Amino acid sequence: MTVAFELDFEAYRPRLYALPDQPARTAPSPRVRRRRVVLAAVVVGLLVLLALPIRSLGGSSLAQAAPAQGQQYIVKAGDTLASIATQADPSHTASLAEQLAREVGSTVVVPGEHVFIP
Repeated sequence: MTVAFELDFEAYRPRLYALPDQPARTAPSPRVRRRRVVLAAVVVGLLVLLALPIRSLGGSSLAQAAPAQGQQYIVKAGDTLASIATQADPSHTASLAEQLAREVGSTVVVPGEHVFIP
């Protein structure tokens, strides 16, 4: 081996150091534990609230609400013009069903179709 190679090797060789042992981690303080418990309780509470159906809290979604005049109704499977008219105005079912047929342009409705309730 040449002297230049030995010097080069010495210059670029990484030095290895022995590190002292890390002290063992201590348990978190009671304050930190209390914060973690409170945070976990808040997260669980929010998840439970998000999982509850909104209807059980007194609200209703538009998909579940009965159609009203001046509103767009999205046809669901099994709906007919007569059933939509009955939900919207039970006292004038026949006349409203005729108005809906004129509005739609047909007596047949398809699930997902938007029907305007006059």
